[in-house]
Amino acid sequence: MATPEKRTVAIVPHTHWDREWYSPFQAFRMRLVKLLDALLPMLESDLSYARFLLDGQTMVLDDYLEIRPEAAAALTRLAASGRLAVGPWMVLMDEFMVSGETLVRDLQMGMARGAQFGGAMQVGYLPDMFGHVAQMPQILRLAGLDHAVVWRGVPLAITQTAFWWEAPDGSRVRAEYLYGSYSNGRDIPDDAKQLVGRARDYEAELGPVRIGDMLLMNGTDHQMPQAWLGRVVAEANDVQDDYEFVVTSLAEYLPTQPVDDLATWRGELRSGARANVLMGVASNRVDIHRGCAAAERAVEKRAEPLSALFRAPHDYPHALLELAWKLLVANSAHDSSCACSSDEVVDQVGVRYAEARQLGDGLTVDAVSDLASALDAEPHDLVIVNPTARARGGLVELSLPGHGPAHVVGRDGVAHPAQVLSERGGIAFATSVTGSKVRWVLDLMRGTEFAGNSVARVETETVADGAFEVALHIATPGDDLSDLGELREEMLALGDAGRTIRVKVHRPPSRRLLFDAGSVAGFGWTTVRAAEGEGPASPVSASGSGLRNEHLTVAVDSATGTYSITTDGVSVSGLGRLVDGGDGGDTYNYSPPETDVVVDTPESVAVTVVESGPVRARIEIATRYRWPAGAHGDGRSCTARRDELVDVTVRTTLELRPGERFLRVRTELENPCDDHRLRAHFPLPAVVRGSEAECAFSVVSRGLTAEGGDLEFGLPTFVSRRFVDASDGAVGLALLHDGLLEYEIVGDGSELALTLLRAVGFLSRSEPSLRPNPAGPVDPVRGAQMRGRNVCDYAVLPHRGDWRAADLYGAADAFTVPLERARVPEIRSRRLPETGTALEVSGAEVSAVARDNGGLVVRLFRTDAGEGEVTIGQAGLPARGWIVDLLGAPREPFEGAITMRPWEITTLRLS
Repeated sequence: MATPEKRTVAIVPHTHWDREWYSPFQAFRMRLVKLLDALLPMLESDLSYARFLLDGQTMVLDDYLEIRPEAAAALTRLAASGRLAVGPWMVLMDEFMVSGETLVRDLQMGMARGAQFGGAMQVGYLPDMFGHVAQMPQILRLAGLDHAVVWRGVPLAITQTAFWWEAPDGSRVRAEYLYGSYSNGRDIPDDAKQLVGRARDYEAELGPVRIGDMLLMNGTDHQMPQAWLGRVVAEANDVQDDYEFVVTSLAEYLPTQPVDDLATWRGELRSGARANVLMGVASNRVDIHRGCAAAERAVEKRAEPLSALFRAPHDYPHALLELAWKLLVANSAHDSSCACSSDEVVDQVGVRYAEARQLGDGLTVDAVSDLASALDAEPHDLVIVNPTARARGGLVELSLPGHGPAHVVGRDGVAHPAQVLSERGGIAFATSVTGSKVRWVLDLMRGTEFAGNSVARVETETVADGAFEVALHIATPGDDLSDLGELREEMLALGDAGRTIRVKVHRPPSRRLLFDAGSVAGFGWTTVRAAEGEGPASPVSASGSGLRNEHLTVAVDSATGTYSITTDGVSVSGLGRLVDGGDGGDTYNYSPPETDVVVDTPESVAVTVVESGPVRARIEIATRYRWPAGAHGDGRSCTARRDELVDVTVRTTLELRPGERFLRVRTELENPCDDHRLRAHFPLPAVVRGSEAECAFSVVSRGLTAEGGDLEFGLPTFVSRRFVDASDGAVGLALLHDGLLEYEIVGDGSELALTLLRAVGFLSRSEPSLRPNPAGPVDPVRGAQMRGRNVCDYAVLPHRGDWRAADLYGAADAFTVPLERARVPEIRSRRLPETGTALEVSGAEVSAVARDNGGLVVRLFRTDAGEGEVTIGQAGLPARGWIVDLLGAPREPFEGAITMRPWEITTLRLS
């Protein structure tokens, strides 16, 4: 009789390391130092403790080495020998809260840092992300990874512990499903018989779900290594013949597991059937999500492509851009980008986003200034730059000397409409000082500047009372400047003599002018010059309670505060209805109160025309509501307070610009209430059966429901990156947004709801109505109540056809990415024409334009429904270079064009 084959039980020791969460980063780092201080000597002295997985993220190594730099040799030795698994990520991100480009940079940084320690783990380790984006299999494959390890989001349709996970382009990885979570082997007992019993219990629990061997992940959140593991595994192997226990790594285990007859799942993993996906993180701290959007846009959509295209290669700001990306990637960690953390942590996340945005803003100015200094144009002309791939228009603001109407003229002689936003002039500064107090004024004088303003002319006079009067005239562009050195010395001497000195700074008349730049080529530039007098007429106007441009007609209902839009024969009314209700949830999940007060009708409405055109028309709708002050209860029986109502005024500004097919909307309010959710509702031009939402490198189709389970109700509040569309194929309505991630199709497919604000008071509650267990510590977080000023920006785009027909990628770029500008300086190289383009791409969307040591790097992804040609040009000629993988390794050469599959991601390095 044959001896039954032993079942292998693979044990992977690890720790799951949240860099910051319910405690701030430095507090967790102190715990990390203790863990690694214990782990490294143990690995080096005990060969039976054969492996350790450092949570798939290299940032923990850097956090440790900042405190223990002397440990670098030991870490490298252990990682290079395979004892310590590092990477492939820099951090374990949330895949839905950040852009696709942030995901790529996370993987690139992790793989590069892992290589410095002898090699990153060749496994796409994704243990605790709150769901997974559809394109993750392709991202992994493009980095040379064939395996993924997942837990959350796996749907009920997957019935075994492994499956093929396929991206929209058809590429796939083998996905190992961590049945029971990344903690399914935590707390291995210090007893061989108990370990054998644990294996038998787990085998029975798996039953027919198991494919291949059994995998026990020996660790959990911030768990210290169990020093007895190697010994107890050896003892367990000696006392029985049913199981072969082995301490191993994921990189060793996964290639040995079956690949035949596996089920296939295509697309995103967002099911809450077996593990919570915690969908409320998309709306819990909209200030953080808006900060993320602004920072990512500043770096990836503006600073990086403009620096790559318009700065000399030797001036490319590698270090500053790397710092900006490190800040963005550090913040992408799931507890950070999801803002499901303590107030102190969220404050730090906000600072990092602000720092990344500041770097992006500054580098953008530098790049556009470099371009301006290279143009064969007249000094003080204005260069307008388009940072996006499509030719497009936009509004640009400039300061112009003089007063009265003005406009701009392009290099082709065509006049562009403009409007004066404001005028100023007169006395900008005036003071009188006596004696030594003159030094207070002298501190403001430096070279040709007074208080940071260039001075063109100086007038002095000694008046009848003996006072010395100084008149400084601020310069306008083109004026010669006056050196203030001699004046400074004279004023100092007079002050020391006890004289009185009167100083007036005269600001010349000037205007803030807003103008329509016309069409600017993709990744291109044009120049314009200011001209006096009225410009040409424009189709943009506002009057009474309506707005109009060449595409849209908008009418405001002064009784309800909602509005209608008519375009291309499509008319939709009742848009923007604000609905406020209670929220008994936490930073992880919305939870409706047991007894709620829903307010969707204003007490009063006031409609005001703010700007009437000709290039920007705005109407403000001020709606006053009576909202409940808050809620009380334990999160399960939370009841809205009916006994205290608060007056709240919400100001909604509607805006139209020339050429735009969407209505811009800004909603502002001072939030005085706790425990509530505010959403804007948009009736649809046709009933729909689902939605299409932009996510990383793809547009994802979703139905009207979401799969849930016993641990979490399947609430169909979904995530989009920059746009969501609801269409029946013939007509639809899209929302473009700037960090407002959460939407829901409601009313059986008749309305689209966008979450503007969700105010809650706890990091986690113990038993909210839609989730029976806590998702984290039951800690109060006052910041998540979102008290004070809240501002939301989005746009409404009714259209014919589907999202492709509406060109929503182009619309999202036009809405979120502004045109840039700079003045042409006196000293310039004249090596570039007054108008031109630096890069031409047709047939695919552009995700990144950057520069590495090998040349210009361009990342594309194809959104057309079929395979097709994508053309790439530079300076009017076909571009040439290499198709490379995500790690920069060349695959094949190209010249002028490549063929791409639908949703394929391709990275090019241009010669």
